[in-house]
Amino acid sequence: MIEKLKYIGKEIYLFISSRIFLINFGKILGITIGGLMFLFLSLRFCTRHGEAIKVGNYINKNMRQVIPALKDAGFDYIVTDSLYREGIAADLVIDQNPAPNSYVKGGRTIYLKITKAAGDLITLPDIAGRDDINFYRSNLEQLGIKIAKIDTILDANLSDGTIMNIIVRGKDVTNVLKQGIKVPQGSTIDVVISKRESGDVTVQNVQCKTADQASIILGAVGLIIGTIVPDASVTNQNTAYILKQEPDAGVTIKKGTPITIYITQKKPNDCPDNGFPEH
Repeated sequence: MIEKLKYIGKEIYLFISSRIFLINFGKILGITIGGLMFLFLSLRFCTRHGEAIKVGNYINKNMRQVIPALKDAGFDYIVTDSLYREGIAADLVIDQNPAPNSYVKGGRTIYLKITKAAGDLITLPDIAGRDDINFYRSNLEQLGIKIAKIDTILDANLSDGTIMNIIVRGKDVTNVLKQGIKVPQGSTIDVVISKRESGDVTVQNVQCKTADQASIILGAVGLIIGTIVPDASVTNQNTAYILKQEPDAGVTIKKGTPITIYITQKKPNDCPDNGFPEH
């Protein structure tokens, strides 16, 4: 078996190394390479010589420049779309097909997308069910509208950031949004939102008041009684009178700040009549 394989291998070697095989193989290889080169050159000749034209780069150029260039190159053109882009002048090419620097036959149509001067008219969304400022702003930005200014009004009955008014070109349109108020895409509007409370308050005067009375007065502005410092006369803190307070009345502090009060059992003689009954 081994001898037979050796014999077959020897015969194959003699065949492929023979002069006749090498001459024929060379001819076949030459014809193949020549054919490929001819095909390649023919394609280049057919697509570029006298027919194929390199497409220019028209992106970011004004149509006043682009149209003459297209005509000189022998191209037709079609504007497929015009889009509004904030801050970009009208009639600028923003996309083209075929792409810049590609080769096409003469007479080919070039498809262009350009900018336009004003956006489409967009209907402002109603605030019913979407009166949160963050949600509404996101909705507007998807439509191509921005909020230019946000004013706030204190309103303890509404959550922070609740939209109260929509202002378009200085006019309040809140009550007519349901009718479909339209503004150009890219426009800006103003809004007024609620603020539940301010973070800073003014300390009220609670001197000569009882601790119970002071708790009501301070609580009305978002403050609380903190440390109570009695003198030796105090037998009942609830009915004792306030001699001094820290911080003093009229000082601006953050809501929730505790107020220290100093108390005595009897109402001091220099306390004015405050309208509260004595205990």
